Amino acid sequence: MLQRNELKFALSNKDLLFFKKKFTLFKTFPQRKIFSIYFDTFHLNDFNDSEEGSVPRKKIRLRYYDVSSKDFNKTSILNGNLEIKKTFDSYRSKQKIAIKDNLLNSIRTACNYGTTKRHPVCAISYTRNYYKYIDGTRLTIDKNIMYFPIKDSLPTKNSFIENNRIIEMKIENINCNKSLHSDYLDTFRIRFSKYCEAIKKINYL
Repeated sequence: MLQRNELKFALSNKDLLFFKKKFTLFKTFPQRKIFSIYFDTFHLNDFNDSEEGSVPRKKIRLRYYDVSSKDFNKTSILNGNLEIKKTFDSYRSKQKIAIKDNLLNSIRTACNYGTTKRHPVCAISYTRNYYKYIDGTRLTIDKNIMYFPIKDSLPTKNSFIENNRIIEMKIENINCNKSLHSDYLDTFRIRFSKYCEAIKKINYL
């Protein structure tokens, strides 16, 4: 199970372009389109825990890479992962369970994971680029972020747009937080969850 810290920063497109010019970043992986379906309890317990900063807390999602919108129907067989992200006082962990099935069956598997019943509440898509800084710090840059409501267990075609670009800095040594963020990025550091933003924009509350 992976353990690490994640620092997050929200930048406008102009600020992101300046950041990429100011720092030498090396691509470590091809660009990918990510699509996730998030699950929560009827009372949105996971959302509320995240908003309040409660620990430990968790998020449960189905995640797919480089699939098109036409693949998200009731019958297409998809390769994806059921991911369980847990946040503790000083680090985060992520568990992945590979799933190859049609979307409805995969959703049923996610709904029944663990002892607490959950249901799909939103979907999120975005484009992710992967980089490494000269000091070895890994980071990702997410853009074209879109939030989708769920209807009849499937994502709808309606969407809500996130205007910011989100940088996520991955710190593998959970005892060391010193990195390039202390120079330029601190101005843009935020506490940010795509899942929580989706819930707010879709107006479930």
